[in-house]
Amino acid sequence: MGLAERDPEKAKAAQLIRRTSMRVDPEAIASVAGLERADAVQRIVNAPADAGRAPVSDKSDEAIKWWLGRIANQPTGLQDRMMFFWHTLIPTHRYAVGWQELVATQMNMVRENALGNFRTLLQAFMVDGAMIRYLNAQQSTGKRPNENLARELMELFTTGVGFYSEKDVKAAALAMSGWTVDKDSYAVSYDPERGYAEPVTFFGQEKVWDLSSIVDHLCDQTATASRIAGKLWYHLVGSELGDEEKATLGIWWQEQNLEIKPLVGKILMDDRFWADHYARPRTGFEYYTALANVLKLDPEKLWQAKNLGQMPWEPPNVGGWPVGSRWLNPDSLLRRSEVIFSVDYKQVPGALSASVDEILDRCGLWVISDETLAAINSVDGKEEGIGAEGVLNLKWRLALSSPEFQLQ
Repeated sequence: MGLAERDPEKAKAAQLIRRTSMRVDPEAIASVAGLERADAVQRIVNAPADAGRAPVSDKSDEAIKWWLGRIANQPTGLQDRMMFFWHTLIPTHRYAVGWQELVATQMNMVRENALGNFRTLLQAFMVDGAMIRYLNAQQSTGKRPNENLARELMELFTTGVGFYSEKDVKAAALAMSGWTVDKDSYAVSYDPERGYAEPVTFFGQEKVWDLSSIVDHLCDQTATASRIAGKLWYHLVGSELGDEEKATLGIWWQEQNLEIKPLVGKILMDDRFWADHYARPRTGFEYYTALANVLKLDPEKLWQAKNLGQMPWEPPNVGGWPVGSRWLNPDSLLRRSEVIFSVDYKQVPGALSASVDEILDRCGLWVISDETLAAINSVDGKEEGIGAEGVLNLKWRLALSSPEFQLQ
């Protein structure tokens, strides 16, 4: 696909904003257009965080709707982007959790720590009520340890397979037992009578381990830093790092004490971040939030996000959602088209008076192929017999279903 930049400065700015936020934001694009790379990156990384908190209630839909409203209206793009990344890396299913109040509590915890320190964030996840219930840790006692949380902590949230043994899983499960969630207050606490305070051998060290020291030890492993940094690289850049490159980036991140902002900044400053305007498919939720921002979709209609295959707090399994080309398979593209064609464009401010350039601007498409542009410009209504309103409807649908809008 041969691509052309409609405006070189805004093309680079759009690339930065698209990958560091969850929405299409013409104002944010304009705010960094023309800045030197370092200045633009610093503006994104050091933007003030949003201190708002999701409402805690027995209806987790309310918390998700609150987040969608935040994405649409708050100029804190990177915080939402990183919140989404951590949710996909360390997911929780709201219906497996049971107590819906815990969804908002977890959401608030992740928002607070999304750009802080990975060690602190992971420690908070391991004593989060939603996570404890999701992975059955409330059932884990010193007499009958449940291995789910310990296993996923190593396999999915830190080192990955190949860096621990089954003995390490069993030892960690013992050491991490004894945590409970109160059914009335939803408070998380440790019950010594349910826990295990005897020495176990974990990663070759025999001593009295507990949940905090287990997490700390795993965070100290280069394999953890390399794996997490590699996943964030893919999320932001859209390409895969080789094993040696991951190891180098992980060692550097350890030297930064696993602070998240420096890692994000380093990735955004890398030439490879800027090499290709479009590198990976937008996932279902990424596509939905971009579309919702462009078309001012009603966040009350959560079925639209769910229909696109990535409803927050409803992952297919504890490993989270798949990435890559599956988001552009026929089923996914059909679902995206269904949302586009369900919109009444008369209800979108200015949609039926927009020029082609205005449509592209509002869609954040500052880099576009000749083929896409020709397809949009070819609609004149004569052959289609659809009239002026139908012409603009179709131009919007072509822009929003274009290869460029499907990609991150």
